[in-house]
Amino acid sequence: MSDGTPLDDPRPMLWHHARDAASAADSATLDRATGCLTVAIADMVVSARINRHRAAAEALAGVPGACTVSGLAGRTDISSAVLANAYLMHARLTDDSFRVAAHPGLAVVPVALAALEHTAQHKAQPPDGDRLLRAVVGGYECACLLAEQLLPDVSQRGWRVTSVIAPLAAAATMALMLDLPEDDACAALGLAAGAVGGPLGVVSAKGDGWSLQPALAVQAGVSATIAASAGLRSGAGTLAGPHGLYSLFGGASAGAEPRRSEQRAAIHRVTFKRFPVAMYGQSIFDALRAQPPINGTIRHVCVQIAPFAARYGNQRDASEDSIASVEGITVAALRAFHPGLSRGWGAGERGIEAVGDPALPELRARVTIELSDGRTFAMTGDGDTSGWHSADFYSHCITLLGNLGGQLYEAAATLSHGGHVGQLLELWHAAR
Repeated sequence: MSDGTPLDDPRPMLWHHARDAASAADSATLDRATGCLTVAIADMVVSARINRHRAAAEALAGVPGACTVSGLAGRTDISSAVLANAYLMHARLTDDSFRVAAHPGLAVVPVALAALEHTAQHKAQPPDGDRLLRAVVGGYECACLLAEQLLPDVSQRGWRVTSVIAPLAAAATMALMLDLPEDDACAALGLAAGAVGGPLGVVSAKGDGWSLQPALAVQAGVSATIAASAGLRSGAGTLAGPHGLYSLFGGASAGAEPRRSEQRAAIHRVTFKRFPVAMYGQSIFDALRAQPPINGTIRHVCVQIAPFAARYGNQRDASEDSIASVEGITVAALRAFHPGLSRGWGAGERGIEAVGDPALPELRARVTIELSDGRTFAMTGDGDTSGWHSADFYSHCITLLGNLGGQLYEAAATLSHGGHVGQLLELWHAAR
């Protein structure tokens, strides 16, 4: 503080939460980590099958090394692999979410996989599947704690929460994979905090900025951890100071209280997408998918969603083509499930109204369609998939990749029971 009072250092407590969640993970939590891990790999593989995304990943891949980049035959160094794979995981906007706006998995899974392959080659350590799953649990704990504390302030201040939390979550994940001592792990968190940020404007504008932005933040967290392991240090002020992370982006210190032994890991509250749109758009798609096909001309559509979603990404000025646009999401869902409907308004007119309803949960929506002939259709949708279990993850991977998805999930599912991680890595590296 400016009066010389010593700062409380939140880094050790944040690290303890991540480390303790990883070490305390029970079978249900490790199963959950298996699902997150496999869905993430499947998302990367599917993205790499799209020419423009594979080309971008190839361009982001750096010098030869030990680490896989999904869809590429060669291997690259740890930092480039994390960058390319985090990009691929987010490229189609299908990756997991927490509290609607945060994407924790892209900051965790690519880091854990790259660290596993890197240490297996450079430190002659056999790849450890149990360590992989536990690092995933701990990385999600760090990411979700930060998101819990910063939202909604961080978004209201114009920052993208994923790019704020990603450097620290990546640092925590890598520290767990490398088994760093506490001093190094806390230094990594502090150094990573010096690289946080990313304007929210990328989600409301056209272009590819939204897809690359979080991956750059993840890479920064990996670099911070490498620097910390080499002896670089940071102060408490990077998180808790007058111009530190919490004061700039909002919220209190994440994980300020010690972790309770009975506290359930945050990974259990992560949600997963069935449709390639923003998390708050899942309920809109769900509502329109459940409605029998409608034909006619639309006069007006009212979409009622939680207030945070109704404001997110500057809806009033957002391009309909942007990933944040409720109007754009609704139009995409109408085209997908009700091709017999035509829009009765001209270019530039706003025929879809997004209304924030405080009575609605974060992942619910009500959609009302009024047609020019006077007919009205009202429907509701639910995008909350936090209750997914093993069968749901397996089915989702099959949907994404067919038999390969099932094989990936089955290989990952053995890890918490002593299975060898080599089979999973081989399947992933060979997937095209």
